[in-house]
Amino acid sequence: MRERMLYLSARNRGPEEVIEEETRTEGMIGILLEKFDIDLLEYCSYGRKTHLRPDPALRIHAVTPAPRPHTILRNSLNKLRGSSYHTDTHKDLQNEIRHLCKTNDYSHVYITRGVPVSCAELISSLLPEVFIITDALYLESRHSEGKAAGKRGLSRRYHMLNAVLSRRDERRLMNKTGLLLTASEWEALSFKALSFADAGKVHVVPQFIDLDEYRFSEPAVKEDAVLLHWNMQTSQGKNTALTFLKKVFPLIKEKVPGCKCYIVGPEIHPEVAALANLDSSVQVIEEGSAVQEYIRRSKAVVASLREGCGGQLRILEAWALRTR
Repeated sequence: MRERMLYLSARNRGPEEVIEEETRTEGMIGILLEKFDIDLLEYCSYGRKTHLRPDPALRIHAVTPAPRPHTILRNSLNKLRGSSYHTDTHKDLQNEIRHLCKTNDYSHVYITRGVPVSCAELISSLLPEVFIITDALYLESRHSEGKAAGKRGLSRRYHMLNAVLSRRDERRLMNKTGLLLTASEWEALSFKALSFADAGKVHVVPQFIDLDEYRFSEPAVKEDAVLLHWNMQTSQGKNTALTFLKKVFPLIKEKVPGCKCYIVGPEIHPEVAALANLDSSVQVIEEGSAVQEYIRRSKAVVASLREGCGGQLRILEAWALRTR
């Protein structure tokens, strides 16, 4: 007899991160359906839903954010903090979690990144014997520490406090979960360092890739162009793009006259867009689905290694599309 699993998916981040998490969710559920009947409890504050093929073993339950007072203030704080700690995700999910846990006999619960640790604690109280799997992906506290670097005054204190709170949540999460998944060996080592007692729970499952996005029947016609594509709504993404446009791209144009710069993404920070408008050789393409085509057309893709903008994935993606 097949076991039943509750799969919690909460994507309350920027659109680019949502797309990456969708791909991981689709790939992971495809694997898990071979063994489990799954109830997918899905929350997404951006109105997007995971695109899954119909399967009799999969039931999807959607949760939408409930309007509350002072939403604008809280959303601004959530966006600044860049973490699920202060979000309302738990409040939106808790009633449905209680209902599903009381009406189903789950052997496993799978929790994705973006679901607060309070949800894991709620599930542990409702189903003491359940085996919890957490797909943490990345260490949030280290990203907060990175944001604090170079900051001063209140901003630095804010990000350092955020790092402390995130680290506390990560330790609580490791204590509650039976298996914790990360996207890389580096992230796995970071989680193991948080709690030596729970280090044996940490394992690596690399990011999933949709290979269909990298299949093209015709060879690309290369242009003298460089490409930038990452989440430019974050402070790291914005600062990296501004630094490149101000300091690096002018040097490239001196060596390669007529070189273009493509900035591709679903949301471009206003400061980046304003700077791009001052240079006719810089083109902003807000259609995120076109990124693969522009990677193929460009002779180089910019991958930021100093700031956390997904540089490793940018490099692999460029190689897959035969661009340096």
